[in-house]
Amino acid sequence: MSIDLETCRLVIFDLDGTLVNTFDDIAAAVNHTLDEWALPHHEVYDITQHVGNGVRVLLDWALNHANGCKPGWADDLIIEKAVRLWREYYLEHPVDFSRAYPNIPEVLARLREKGIAIALLSNKLQEIVERILETLNIRQYFKYVIGENTNIARKPAPDGIIYIMNQMGAAPHETWMVGDSMPDIQAAKGAGCRLCAVSWGSASREELKKMGAERIADSPMDLITP
Repeated sequence: MSIDLETCRLVIFDLDGTLVNTFDDIAAAVNHTLDEWALPHHEVYDITQHVGNGVRVLLDWALNHANGCKPGWADDLIIEKAVRLWREYYLEHPVDFSRAYPNIPEVLARLREKGIAIALLSNKLQEIVERILETLNIRQYFKYVIGENTNIARKPAPDGIIYIMNQMGAAPHETWMVGDSMPDIQAAKGAGCRLCAVSWGSASREELKKMGAERIADSPMDLITP
């Protein structure tokens, strides 16, 4: 099921699991960070299930649920150190394995040809988001790129969507949020905009339905195909 291109003025994309398959690089950065404490690595699939709420939440889970660890042992100071280590490694290895999903550049080009504004809203750190988009040569499609920062509350808060809509002069009914996880769905509902979830990321079609997604695309081209 597609975005309604006739009434759409703005599409806001999530990054991880929506535009780009970043999960192997995220997992590599997480497991590299765990090495600091000689902790066993997590499987990529398990890490993927905890992506979407920001790096601090991800590393809190990774540290406190490593095999052999007592939950809660990693306090705020340890988690802050882990975030620094993760960031340093990820900035050096942003796209060792990451690739845009098939046809994503074509989808972005088609939206731009239709005169539809395109933005990106991610809970990933801003500088890493920018580096991924530049390296994969898709940064030019986006009028706004907002990653995790101190000025706008991250998803599931609707603040980022509302900010982008205001900047672009787009009403909620003219705006689509496209994402693959619960924070995207909740943010879209909070902002009152339209939503198209995607089933090729961190959640299956069945899981997305349980999260409340009514419109789901099963391939990138579905987004622009009636």
